[in-house]
Amino acid sequence: MGETPVHYLLRLHPDQEGHQKAVRAKLGKFGLPGNNHLTPIANLSPSQLLLLDEPTNHLDMQTIDALADALDGFKGGVVLVSHDSRLISRVCEDEDKSEIWVAQDGTVTFFQGTFAEFKEELKREIKAEVDELS
Repeated sequence: MGETPVHYLLRLHPDQEGHQKAVRAKLGKFGLPGNNHLTPIANLSPSQLLLLDEPTNHLDMQTIDALADALDGFKGGVVLVSHDSRLISRVCEDEDKSEIWVAQDGTVTFFQGTFAEFKEELKREIKAEVDELS
């Protein structure tokens, strides 16, 4: 946690040594502002809480699986905003460790049940709406 993002990536990828600009460009593409590239990771955010807003938008299936594995092994809290049902299913498998909150129509409500139950409820609602139109 004492390393900077640049030094951390250079340690993981020694073949990039001397290409600090390229590493910083990659960090920028992930939304990390340039003034934070050389800030110790411990100072960037609380290590016990991850806030992820649509993290899978530009990821392939293997990377989504790797993200799910990493989140599953994470010991802190995770707030995950996503439309990716596959990721949500993986992350919310353990009902004792996860909660589902639904953001809809300007409100956020707690859903009591599993993600599979939530999907079934959505299917019923969609069917009812389609039946109404018929």
